[in-house]
Amino acid sequence: MTREDLTQAMRALENNPSAPDELRGLLRELQRHQLELEMQNRELQEAQQALEESRNRYMELYDFAPMACVSLDAKACIQDLNLTGAGLLGQDRTHLQGMPFTPFVDPADLGRFFAHVRQCIDGETVSTELRLRIARRRIDVRLHSAPLKDGRLPGRMCRTAIIDITELRQIQVRLSMSERLAVVGTLAAGIAHEVNNPLAFLMGSLSLATHALRAPAPATVDAELLASTRHLTSATQALEALSHAQAGAERIQDIVKDLGTFARPTAPQVRSVDVEQVLELALKMATVEIRHRAHVVRDYVKVPEVVADSVRLGQVFLNLLVNAAQAIPEGMASRHEIRVRLRTSDEGVLVQVQDTGEGIAPDVLEYIFDPFFTTKRMGQGLGLGLAISHSLVAQMNGSISVESTPGGGSTFTVQLPVSSAPREVPVARAPRSPALTPRPGRILIVDDERSFGVTLRLLLMDVHEADYTPRAKEALEWIREGRRYDAILCDLMMVEVTGRQFHEALREELPEQAQRIIFMTGGAYTPNSREFVEQTTRPLITKPFKRETLDALLVPLLSRA
Repeated sequence: MTREDLTQAMRALENNPSAPDELRGLLRELQRHQLELEMQNRELQEAQQALEESRNRYMELYDFAPMACVSLDAKACIQDLNLTGAGLLGQDRTHLQGMPFTPFVDPADLGRFFAHVRQCIDGETVSTELRLRIARRRIDVRLHSAPLKDGRLPGRMCRTAIIDITELRQIQVRLSMSERLAVVGTLAAGIAHEVNNPLAFLMGSLSLATHALRAPAPATVDAELLASTRHLTSATQALEALSHAQAGAERIQDIVKDLGTFARPTAPQVRSVDVEQVLELALKMATVEIRHRAHVVRDYVKVPEVVADSVRLGQVFLNLLVNAAQAIPEGMASRHEIRVRLRTSDEGVLVQVQDTGEGIAPDVLEYIFDPFFTTKRMGQGLGLGLAISHSLVAQMNGSISVESTPGGGSTFTVQLPVSSAPREVPVARAPRSPALTPRPGRILIVDDERSFGVTLRLLLMDVHEADYTPRAKEALEWIREGRRYDAILCDLMMVEVTGRQFHEALREELPEQAQRIIFMTGGAYTPNSREFVEQTTRPLITKPFKRETLDALLVPLLSRA
């Protein structure tokens, strides 16, 4: 019965005096219920419309959210994802639904990814960082996952937000590099002092050698006696002076090598690391900052190797040591100490750097690891050293903490996880056999540093036939004209044609000659050259190098000439 039917029935009953009162009351009650039902229906329609609008708003927010969202089942297959997620994965959303997510995960991170999904399916809210491979691109991401119950499927699903942190990682690397260079800059004056000492020794020894070889004959000495003794005496003096000069040069080489370890950006390489060895290198680098402020006390016990990146761990130790030194005033080294401890604990390996400096105020202590927070004077630091150290240690699954008393010094403690790999036991080795001398061969030297190229040619000419050119183009022309070489020593970084370009041209035209290249480098790399060094199978020797080191690389090439 419609509302109009009820209205007509009510009018008919009201106009009919013989109609019972009960019937009239029943019709009124029906009319009232009809009105209530209409109102409820209208409210339901309005609620459904609001719900639909809310659902549409949610879907818009979900689909166009700035982060990718994906729902995974227990087998890590994609059950649902938003448009941002489909865009990140580079495929159509309908094609992705039902697909496994694993093809997009870097193979090295698959174990971590499965563990992450399993924890989420088991009911935990978890986060992890890993690398995705999408259309030949590598993307660093952070996964935030929470368990989700979906009535359409049995069991739980894993609702995951995927945040692209590639740019953040690049910024962190640049900040880390800036802080590392700032530390190296702090040490620059001291390093110059360290280099100048052996350099003065080197220059003095070379002057002695030159004087011994050029010394004029005294007028009172018998000519025949002088002829028989002068050569021996001058040569002996010259050889002794040159031996000292070589020692000085090697000391400079060691200093530059140590400095390069901290100044050169490298890709993270997490592996088993000898903490004591890394700590000693950092102490060596920080000596120039420490020596006028405190004396170092080593308090070591034997500890297992840890899982870490040695370069970044060295940066952490160097930051802590330099901070400890700068907390102590200059000129009172006998009264102050920096104590370095190595210990084991239930959680792993502990490294402590304790100073007797001015300490840190309690109201400052809680901010000590915040980026850009510093108590140093303007120009003495960016306030990034401890923040970056905290980040680097966290990336190695470790922790860093500090205890300090104003006026009583500070103690920084780094905790690192122990490596599960068995430590190598030193094996007694047989006495080293004499270095092999390569048989005579024909060698080409290509290096745009003329003084080095000429010197290297003179060095090799006592055994080999050696050609030198500062231009890679000229070297290519010689080889195209028919010259063949048993070994080619080529500098990696040249202005006109790089070593990489020279190698690629040879590999295309004369691959046999390309297999005879030994690259040389002074240690400065562009991003392209660093990528090439990581991929090439050709030998690489770092300048300056000893003759024996070069001979060891020449032997296999000249033996198959």
